[in-house]
Amino acid sequence: MEISNILTNLQLFNNLNEVELDEVKNYLSDIKVYKNKSTIFSVGDHINYFGILLKGQVDLEMDDVFGNKTILSKLSAPALFAESILIKGVREIPLSVVTTMDTEIIFFDYNSFSSKNLKSKEKVKDNLIKILAGKNLFMRDKLNLLTLPTSRAKILYFLSTQARKSHSKYFTIDFNITELAQFLNLNRSSLSRELSKLKKEGLIDYHNKTFRIL
Repeated sequence: MEISNILTNLQLFNNLNEVELDEVKNYLSDIKVYKNKSTIFSVGDHINYFGILLKGQVDLEMDDVFGNKTILSKLSAPALFAESILIKGVREIPLSVVTTMDTEIIFFDYNSFSSKNLKSKEKVKDNLIKILAGKNLFMRDKLNLLTLPTSRAKILYFLSTQARKSHSKYFTIDFNITELAQFLNLNRSSLSRELSKLKKEGLIDYHNKTFRIL
């Protein structure tokens, strides 16, 4: 697909005309292709650009000193990653970005782009603000979830949020059981036990990644 067609389908470049898209292209890398389980950024890497996920999926992960992994977010294309870190001027990324399937990414040299007097700059900035606002709502939900006192409460909150986003009591989540445990900051066996209890109590039904609230 022609790169201009790809860019026009991205929220970051909404409402840009052909001249403005040509400006943006000067600050974009070629499309990079990564295999499943490839590490895009590691904790502590110095970054000068953020990623635009064109195809596939990545996890934003953190590992503590004891080797426990927490999935902060799972992003499916199209999406941005590491943009807020770069904009805040944090040079060392505090998390890892790892692909969960074959993935295509373009990198955007946003700092160089934003330092120039370009026609496209204000439109891109406005689009970026909207994207960041949406991510702030997600992080609020994640914070609410993590402050809940019990495994059961966290699971029910997560499932309720997914149902609300899907506008249906029948939905499919992005996580397998191990990833969901890491996202909810729970032990895998505790998560499996609580899900089984909820199923026996007639509150939910599920198979693999598909859930139904009863």
